[in-house]
Parts: sequence; C-alpha cells; structure tokens
Amino acid sequence: MTLLFPAPAAAFLPQEPPMRFLDEALAADDERASGQLTVRADSIAVDSTGLFPSAALLEVMAQTIGVYAGRMRLLAGQRPAAGLLLGTRRAVFSRPGWPVGTRFTAHAAKTWEGDDGLWQFDCSVEAEAPGEAPEPAARAVLTVFNPPENFFDRARAASARPASQGES
Repeated sequence: MTLLFPAPAAAFLPQEPPMRFLDEALAADDERASGQLTVRADSIAVDSTGLFPSAALLEVMAQTIGVYAGRMRLLAGQRPAAGLLLGTRRAVFSRPGWPVGTRFTAHAAKTWEGDDGLWQFDCSVEAEAPGEAPEPAARAVLTVFNPPENFFDRARAASARPASQGES
C-alpha cells in the first residue's frame, strides 16, 4: 500500500469531528509524523474567551502520534484505532492561548518503543497566528499506548470469564 502525503487526517485517525483536531497529515514514516490544524471558531477546544488553550496542544501532539500509528495500521491492512495517552513529561507552552485562525504544525519523533505498543515521542508544535510571525508554541514528551489488534476485545473477554473455583 502506498500512502501519499499530505493527506486528510481523517484517513489516519479514528476520531470524528469535533474530537478530531488535525486537518491534515503532512508526513509519516517509521520514526516520525507531522500534522496540521487551523483553529476554527467552532472548535470544541476554543474556550469562552475565544482562544484555543495551549493545554489543548497536548491533544494535537497525541493526534500527530495517531497519524504515525494510523500509518502503521494501514500498512498492516488494519483500520486506524484509538490509542491512549499515558503521560506527559516536560510540557512547555509559549503562551496560554491562541486566536481563531492560528495554524499549528505538530511534529512527533519516536524516541523509545517498549513491548506491546508502548511508545514515547518527543513532540513539538509551531504556531502561526493571524498577522504574526511563526513561533514555537509547545514542546513535550508523550508516552502513549497503541494497543495491538483486538487488545481490548481480548481484555474484555478475559475479565468476563468467571473466577476459577477452589477445590472441593
């Protein structure tokens, strides 16, 4: 299967609007991914002040990792699936919020891979707010769990089995 970039983020992410933040998958390979989002006024993340809060950039980073994971699943002949954000380290934001119309470009580079879908990524986000020069917006290290195929189905089935009975 050949995957061409840029591509609609919907091809790589299982989230539907309004939960899907990324508009476009810019690139992805075996070690990294990048994506882009332009903030719209109707975004679920825009707060009562009309700003996109910087804390929401953690989800933008996580969805950029989702582009990476989605690519891997598509190449394996599987559908993209939701993963889990397990933790964030060294999160730094350049300002508290961003105006509608800001274009974010996020990058995620895999720095560690454990067993059974545990990954760590060094992530960064650049912002271009309307009428402003591009600038760094955020940086963080994210640890995620990308569950293997049918992981949750197997876990549900195991938890539904009755507990073994002691000997009589």
